[in-house]
Amino acid sequence: MKRVLLIVSGIVALLIIAAFSVPFFIPKSVYKNQIENAATNALQRDVTLAGDVKISVFPRISASVEQVSVANPDGFATPNMIEAGALRGSVKWMPLLSRRVDVQEIAFVDADVFLQRKADGNTNWEFASSKEASPPPEGTNGSFDAGIESAILKNASLTFQDDQSGETYKLSELDLEASLRGMDQPLSATASGRFQEQAFTVDIWLDAPEALTRNLPAQARLDLASDLANIKYDGSVQLGDAPSLNGTFETVVADLAALTQQFELDVPARSALGRLQVAGKASGALDSPSLTELKLTHDSDLLSASYEGSVSLNGDGTVAGTLSIASDRMRDLLSAAAIELAPGDTLQTFAVSGAANGTFKSVMVNNLNLSLDALRGTGQAGIDVSATTPRIIGDLSVPALDLTPFMGEPDPEKTNQGIQPWSDETLELSGLKSVNANLSLEVGSLTIGDVELTDAVMDVDLTDGLLTADLSQFKAFSGLWLGKLTVDARPATPKVGFDMQGQNVAVANLLGTLAGFDSLTGTGQFKVSAQSSGTSIDAIMQAIDGEVSTSLSDGVVKGLNVAALVRSASSLKQAIATGSIQELNFGEALSQNAETDFSSFNTVLKVNDGVANVDVMKLLSPILGVDGTGQINLAGQSMDLRLATSVDKSAQGQGSVVQLNGIPVPIRISGAWTNPKVTPDLSGVSSAFKAELGSRVLEELGVSNSAGSGSTEDVIGGLLGIKKPDPEAPTDDAPAETSAEDVAIKALGGLLNNRKKKEADTSNEN
Repeated sequence: MKRVLLIVSGIVALLIIAAFSVPFFIPKSVYKNQIENAATNALQRDVTLAGDVKISVFPRISASVEQVSVANPDGFATPNMIEAGALRGSVKWMPLLSRRVDVQEIAFVDADVFLQRKADGNTNWEFASSKEASPPPEGTNGSFDAGIESAILKNASLTFQDDQSGETYKLSELDLEASLRGMDQPLSATASGRFQEQAFTVDIWLDAPEALTRNLPAQARLDLASDLANIKYDGSVQLGDAPSLNGTFETVVADLAALTQQFELDVPARSALGRLQVAGKASGALDSPSLTELKLTHDSDLLSASYEGSVSLNGDGTVAGTLSIASDRMRDLLSAAAIELAPGDTLQTFAVSGAANGTFKSVMVNNLNLSLDALRGTGQAGIDVSATTPRIIGDLSVPALDLTPFMGEPDPEKTNQGIQPWSDETLELSGLKSVNANLSLEVGSLTIGDVELTDAVMDVDLTDGLLTADLSQFKAFSGLWLGKLTVDARPATPKVGFDMQGQNVAVANLLGTLAGFDSLTGTGQFKVSAQSSGTSIDAIMQAIDGEVSTSLSDGVVKGLNVAALVRSASSLKQAIATGSIQELNFGEALSQNAETDFSSFNTVLKVNDGVANVDVMKLLSPILGVDGTGQINLAGQSMDLRLATSVDKSAQGQGSVVQLNGIPVPIRISGAWTNPKVTPDLSGVSSAFKAELGSRVLEELGVSNSAGSGSTEDVIGGLLGIKKPDPEAPTDDAPAETSAEDVAIKALGGLLNNRKKKEADTSNEN
């Protein structure tokens, strides 16, 4: 028996010795070929072992191969998908006897992995099925219990090239160590490396990997830290056809600008980005989770923002929560967004808050509160980006809106010169094509320079570059208005149109504010309808066509006293008829303090190419009537009007006006809007003298106007000492221009003086 035991023991010992010795007597090429063939068949890719192959069975089963490569399919950017300096592994002997694979170590050293997705969607990490599948041994289920004491990646790198997006991402200097004692035991892994040249560390813990193989949830923890961002997750993970998660997360990005630059993301105003912190609960599909109890905060020198609520990334996405955005350096923020602004003290602060609801393509903000510098507004607003052109939607109420500070600083030199000329700077209207809008606005008071509008209600529609603003009501210049404004930025030369109607308008306030003309007062109706086109305000004013009409009552024309003019003309008639001497005073009639009251003043102006021609201009008082003709140059900001005055003999103010015995009192109003000049129309006075008074004056003065004496004008001029210029006389010293007022006064005064002299001579003869 002892001998048998010795024989058995010897055989066993020989078998053991043989098991350890055989690998050293088998050529290495056999190992290499067998491994290459098996790996190639399994992956359906060429697997090459260019280096040495080492196998050992004591004290554990171990193997190592060097210079391993796995080829890419044809058509990819690199010949190989995987290149590794060395692959080694070792398995403990004893656990094998109980069908357990206990891997002591598996290591990948100096591995370089290249992953690529081509433009057509094909990838190099999708492997074909093995041509030969080895069935499990008969009588077994083919299963082994397995565990890995240490899995190591040393100095590995991974490159992902996405031809569809044009992006390339790279992991380098990757060191990883993981441990998995069994599929029902926790998995722990620690890794470090560089992603896009940014250093990082990551810790991973999974309680039961076996659950993942059964499509069951497994608890997991993730802690990733880098100089750019820290990410934490604690919850469950479930694989299968649709991987999902359910847990809490927190992300802190120390420098969001640097992170977006690292990933080469095109983000507007990148320099305004700063620290971002996001925390909440995540549940649902891994690629489109729902985020609840979400808290987001962003802080930087230029912009602060916060959001609390929920966000779903499924489909078009949804949002439901409260948000707040603010900036104390709005000009710097706009500059960071490449928006140029003229120098000024405006656009310094901005803030908006409200409750956001909707999808990523269409979201509304209710209970909206917004502020811009000193401006405040409430209501609701939103944006819809489902179409090619975004559309802004809003219903806002603004207590007070002063746009004056946003109009730029006036030029002091030009301001001192009176009203400013129309700007010839090109209008920038391209922004009207970049966004659509539907807005309803209620403005308590709107101030633009010296113009103030109150109680304004406006509906704005902007579609594809066509802006339409309907003003259902607003108060301005003491009147109630309604109107419509259109701006068409679609053609190369923009078009504008406006229709305005006002009731109980204080015309002095209107004309004084808009045109610097303060010589007319009164209250009444004002209506304007006009169209134009141009690339600047100046061009628009030069091309404007339309009609302006007014119907005023109970007003005053300043700088002109028509009654005094009539009295002066009446005095002339009386002086000639009766010989009485009275002082004629045109200075009083045309002085700065002179005024003409009227009961009604109606005008109709037809505008063509920037010039308003007087179609109707009629002023009535109980005893006077004034008819006007002429032009108002809107483009040149000037006027040239002639007023013909007559007397209502009935004194009923019914408009049945007649001239004073055929003698009109014509007045000319001319010059710039800001400083019009009011003078007698000398041509009208001259014609009246010749037609009505010529022969009588000569008769009264005892002067014969025979054929050789010249015209009445010449005779009167001779009596007054006014010589008619000789056309052949030298003109080197031109006489100074005499005002119409001076000529009229001199003429009338001269006539009376001559009449006085005639009476004195007659008295002496008697």
